[in-house]
Amino acid sequence: MGPDQYLATVRRALSSRRAFNKVFGIGGHKTGTTSLQSIFHLCGLEVGDQATGELTSFNARRGRYQPLIDYCQTADAFQDSPFAQGSIYVALDAIFPNSRFILTVRESAAWFRSLETFTAKRHGVPSGAITQALVEGDSYLFPGYVAEGHVHAYLLEPPSYRPGEPQSEVVRWDKLFERDHYIAAYERRNAAIRDYFKARPEQLLEIDLTKEESIQKVTDFLGLPPEFGALPIPHVNQT
Repeated sequence: MGPDQYLATVRRALSSRRAFNKVFGIGGHKTGTTSLQSIFHLCGLEVGDQATGELTSFNARRGRYQPLIDYCQTADAFQDSPFAQGSIYVALDAIFPNSRFILTVRESAAWFRSLETFTAKRHGVPSGAITQALVEGDSYLFPGYVAEGHVHAYLLEPPSYRPGEPQSEVVRWDKLFERDHYIAAYERRNAAIRDYFKARPEQLLEIDLTKEESIQKVTDFLGLPPEFGALPIPHVNQT
């Protein structure tokens, strides 16, 4: 069966069995989100344009969801930013009921090494040499986009809310790529996602794509016939 024929067949199967609204990949960056995008395609899902989705992040972090809602009307499945960030999954669960969420994970130390290596390569420096100036000077999409996302994910401390103390947020640049600090943030978010969906396990699939040989768990989760699950995992952008 050729690629076009395969996709036509799997899309017919998905259409006849589909019992969900949208599919959101909510695993953090460097957990196989690009590979998940390829898996979505193999499952017959129309995947949202990643760059367009990334541009909704700035507003979504401020509780302004209309650009994100409009974007999510354009396709069936989504991953990367803003879905990989913070607690955006809570808003998506409310806005798009009966959706499915896929939490991609990997071993914590390996995840941190991948994130640090990827960032260092972006800036042409060795791991361990990433500075605040490099992060703040990253002009991907628009100036400040990368820095704000990174700060919110790993470096932002909430206000103390104690009487008589300043209530401003604190950015811990001194913790930039401090291994234990980042791993704690990564594991804390994953634990919060598991806790949020613990009463609805049918809506959340947690998967480590580095340990899977086929896409079977994803096709089973989406209700596709077993014969579509034999395809190997498409590993993309490995670091």
